[in-house]
Amino acid sequence: MKFKTFTLILIALLANTALRAQFVLDGELRPRAELRDGYKKLPTSETDFAALVTQRTRLNFKFNYQKYSGKITVQDVRIWGDEKLKQDNPSLGVYEAWVELPVYDSISIKIGRQELVYDNERLLSNNNWQQQAQTHDALLLKYKRNGWQIDFGTAFNQAKDTVYSTDYSLKSIKGNYKTLNFLWITKKINNLKLSAIGIADGFQKAGTTNTNYVRLTYGGVADYKVKKFGAAIRAFCQSGKDVTGVNIAAFYVNPEIYYSPIKEFTLNPGIEVISGKDGKDADNEDVNCFSTLYGTGHSFDGHMDYFTDMPKHTKGAGLIDAYLKLTCKLSAKSTFKTDFHYFALENNYLDAGKSIDKYLGTEADMSLKVDFSREVSLQIGYSAMLAGKSMETIIGGDSSRIGNWGWTMLTIKPTLFSLK
Repeated sequence: MKFKTFTLILIALLANTALRAQFVLDGELRPRAELRDGYKKLPTSETDFAALVTQRTRLNFKFNYQKYSGKITVQDVRIWGDEKLKQDNPSLGVYEAWVELPVYDSISIKIGRQELVYDNERLLSNNNWQQQAQTHDALLLKYKRNGWQIDFGTAFNQAKDTVYSTDYSLKSIKGNYKTLNFLWITKKINNLKLSAIGIADGFQKAGTTNTNYVRLTYGGVADYKVKKFGAAIRAFCQSGKDVTGVNIAAFYVNPEIYYSPIKEFTLNPGIEVISGKDGKDADNEDVNCFSTLYGTGHSFDGHMDYFTDMPKHTKGAGLIDAYLKLTCKLSAKSTFKTDFHYFALENNYLDAGKSIDKYLGTEADMSLKVDFSREVSLQIGYSAMLAGKSMETIIGGDSSRIGNWGWTMLTIKPTLFSLK
């Protein structure tokens, strides 16, 4: 009798909890087929095209209970055929695992492995185009009230469980920051949205365990939109030291406008200026090439991903990207997009003691997305790169050959279980 009473009480408590909670279990299956003949690097007479299929598989568990929320995402990313048949190579990993807790009034804490996505994702992004995407192990303090949003984030990385020292120099994590701190503030005033951000990422000095070089990135965004017109300006500066301890003095500027003569059609011209080092200034020992940190490159400087790591992919000379983006809503379920990019070095680069032509090339990107339902969509795309002679020096390959890249991607996002 006592056991039955206990069971009934337990069932009642669980039922009461379930009535006040929300649980959603959904997934994602995203295979993408690509045909590459000039993706990331110009082809030559000796290269042959590459064909491959990559796939991302995710399972997402999301919950809300009173004022608490959380998400756990497991993910598998693979290339079709990269494992030997009848061989088990575990590849499932945790992509997200966070919980957000209320602290006081309009303040909450979000802690765990999470995506950091801010503004137009130029500096902090989830890099969703990449199948593996990007998350951070971080703590986020959030404030939201009266149109104000303020986020402070912090992260401290370690490579292994240690008893002494905070050494973060293992080859397996080379290139990762050891510390990350940022502050983001935004406020919308009628049709104007303003935001400011400051980011400090630290890297361990080689040969030491407790000395960090800190890079500082700071600036703001002003974004104004009315019915058919919009304009934005983004400007950032970079200072501090790079991973080798060299002083940084760099900047980034991006003005652009939006115009929709009709709601189905949008024009978006703009220009990105990413500072670089003047190769003719032999006395300058600073790093002058601006780094776009942990933002996405694919959405900005051409879909062919020639310029995703500015210091590396421009050999430190920086980049100017003058672009025109067109979006056309063909129907309620289909959208066509095309982008045109004019690429040039921002500053002088010397090859054999002589400054090369700053013009790098012109890229055209086209894509079509069809939404068959809320859960299923298909995207197809094609890009071409017409390179100048200087692209051979900066990126490599043969500028007399046109770079081509085509892809098809199917995205399926089913809701497997939902309890509200």
